[in-house]
Amino acid sequence: MAQASVSKPVTKRLNWLDALRGWAVLGVVAVHSSEVAHSRGPLGEMAGAGQYGVQLFFLVSALTISLTYDSHIRQFGRSARSQFAWLLKRFFRIAPLYYFAALFYPVEQYAIYQASHHRYGGLTQIPNIAANLLFVHTWIPSANNSVVPGGWSIGVEMFFYLLVPFLWVVSPGRRRIAVLAAGGLLCLTGTFVVSWLATGSSYVVNNSYLYYWFPTQAPVLAIGLIFYFLRGSDLHQSPGRLSVLAASAGFLVFLPAGLYLGSVGKLEPALAPVVLGVAFVCLALSLEGPLRLLLVNRFAIELGKISFSVYILHFVVLDGIRTAIQVLHFSRASELTVIPVYLTAVTLTSAIAYLSKRVIEDPAIAFGHRLSRRVALGGA
Repeated sequence: MAQASVSKPVTKRLNWLDALRGWAVLGVVAVHSSEVAHSRGPLGEMAGAGQYGVQLFFLVSALTISLTYDSHIRQFGRSARSQFAWLLKRFFRIAPLYYFAALFYPVEQYAIYQASHHRYGGLTQIPNIAANLLFVHTWIPSANNSVVPGGWSIGVEMFFYLLVPFLWVVSPGRRRIAVLAAGGLLCLTGTFVVSWLATGSSYVVNNSYLYYWFPTQAPVLAIGLIFYFLRGSDLHQSPGRLSVLAASAGFLVFLPAGLYLGSVGKLEPALAPVVLGVAFVCLALSLEGPLRLLLVNRFAIELGKISFSVYILHFVVLDGIRTAIQVLHFSRASELTVIPVYLTAVTLTSAIAYLSKRVIEDPAIAFGHRLSRRVALGGA
């Protein structure tokens, strides 16, 4: 079998994607900070909306994976060996830090359980840890979000990676977009049907297992892929002024609609990710307008580069803050308590995440790239 060209493709890092990752993780830290601070009222509502930073992550992931997968198949072709090599690269991007977390958090929770005389923390079941190490936890209710806090989203991501090579088999153009749209609709319908069969109601409670599992979140990824296939390489180019204005208007419409369906109005939480996925596409298109000056800045870009470590590790920082509040008997009644909790969490987690990226993520990514290339080239 002839080998594909091995010339290194020229790729341009998109700063606005890193910036969106940065804002996404700030939202996620905000919602968990509000839980530690027991925040209520307007600030609590604003912080609670930060949960949809995960859907922004999913949109960015769909775009990033599309760019990197297209680059990979241009370089190494579409053989089974090449596909496996690409999956290896994705595995080493996620697994090392996640495996560390899947072993660390159960130990931490057990230590808290013992130190608090069984009032807090708990025991993590071995089968649930195994399901997380195998990345099948999106399909197992007991393992979905019980080992690594926030780990449900990683289960969604890893299953998405497995589907990518199959999605690219579909002919590009309208057929591929139709398959994605139909697949997203089918997944969401499946969520409502399963909910009705399991509970007697199609209403999916926010932050429940059925909200977290892959079929409920898949439409967001499908929206991101459709956006990519419609624009393709134009992700590196600026849209026209009219497109920016229309997208800005769309963002102002879809954002409150999604929040009302979800964490704010609780009208239909399972629909909120879909609507917010559209809102985030509009946001991405709006970044060539005035919003770019506000959102695409050095702070957001640099935070975006360490966002995976921030996402995984901010829970342990918040556990420490929660313990300090309890031990020092700080009042948590004030609405403003969430502000120092949030700022402390972002600052400390960013410092830890920077070290984590240097010590765990970067070496693992470099190894994954070398191994992927070696496998793709047949061990050459």
